Amino acid sequence: MLGGKGRSLVVMGTFFLTAGFGYKNWYMIIIGIFFLFSTFISRPAFESSQNIEELKVTRTLDNTRIFRDDFMHIVVTIENTGGNRFDFLDIFDEFPVGAFRLVTGENYISTRIDPHKTIKFSYILAPRVRGEFEIGPLNVTIHDRLGFNAENRIVPDSITDIIIYPPYELIKRLEIMGARRAISMSFGVHQTKVKGTGTDLRTLRKYVEGDQYRHIDWKASMRVQKLIVREFETERNVSTVILIDSSESMSGGAVDYTKFEMSVKSAMFLAKIAMEQQDKVGIATFSDRKSFRWLRPSTKSTHFYDIISFLGEVSPRGSKEIFWSMEEFSRLYTKRSLVFLITDLEIAAIDVMAAVRKLRTYGHAVVIVSPFSPWFEIHELELTPSDKALAEAISEEMMLHILTIKKDCQKFAVPVISVAPDDMLNVIANEYQEAKRVGRAD
Repeated sequence: MLGGKGRSLVVMGTFFLTAGFGYKNWYMIIIGIFFLFSTFISRPAFESSQNIEELKVTRTLDNTRIFRDDFMHIVVTIENTGGNRFDFLDIFDEFPVGAFRLVTGENYISTRIDPHKTIKFSYILAPRVRGEFEIGPLNVTIHDRLGFNAENRIVPDSITDIIIYPPYELIKRLEIMGARRAISMSFGVHQTKVKGTGTDLRTLRKYVEGDQYRHIDWKASMRVQKLIVREFETERNVSTVILIDSSESMSGGAVDYTKFEMSVKSAMFLAKIAMEQQDKVGIATFSDRKSFRWLRPSTKSTHFYDIISFLGEVSPRGSKEIFWSMEEFSRLYTKRSLVFLITDLEIAAIDVMAAVRKLRTYGHAVVIVSPFSPWFEIHELELTPSDKALAEAISEEMMLHILTIKKDCQKFAVPVISVAPDDMLNVIANEYQEAKRVGRAD
């Protein structure tokens, strides 16, 4: 391809040639021909003397899985395997600037390399956010001496997948907070009274859709002319499953306070509390049908770090197919569980209710924790009066939508809790504690 100067000469040559014919000026015609001729005549010489395929460019990293408070050292090696010297060589290594900050060094080099020689350059990146990202590709460009010609090549297989986990300091802090919360819950209590199984009658209550027919107390139902179900209890530990909405809408909010980031932190916190209570903990993330991921419940000692690794590989993307996702979860895990469904509810109420009905049909106790979108997207922002008016209008519309869902969910005994960024950890811990106290799960 032509270099920058080569393209300029072609433009100038075309201009002089056109103007020369237009004004019948032979001097301008000759200048135009000279510019075009000097540009194109240099191309064969450039191609015969420079072969970009003789350059072998590779990238090495000290680690492809890092915590967000770590640094990543990247080394790029350029080897000239041929017998020609490259006088004007540019190497550029791409990285997502929204996900990484360049700490030291440069991610490009302009240099000369002699035959059978090797050159290296390096740089250090600091992650900005948690998630899965790509480093690369490597871009190689060679120029001729005058800058008339250039050749560019993307190095094959030069994209490296990087997984950034939440900050290690945050993980340790969540572990400590979770352990302390679990200890306070466990003071004087060893196991949870769980409704739905056992032989000890706990209470009688109205039938809600999803209750099993075998629990209906027909005599009591005849007396009050309404369906009444019997709840039994037994002492046992429960399975806690955290279902996290990972669709595109969950990316709203400030960098460290997006709905998805806070959902991940809350899930890790809740997982630690539940595991300290000897509960089995499972995690699923869902958006569209291609993105559903599932980590089965476990109580093994390393399971908390399995959860961290699992969540570290997920970023919000895709649409929200909530009913299909709940159906897929119910197919993969049939044991009745305490389910925390974390979603912003930015979907039609009828779809939310279909998903809730599916979970309740399989006997799951469900708690919906909803990061309230307007509170996240204006978090720590200074708004103009017009922005505030717009934010209030959006908040009111979204609140009405959630209130509709809350009202419908009451029919299934499913609480819906709207949360702000600063309250999310405490809210989800309190809801878990309350569910354990009243025996809302099996």
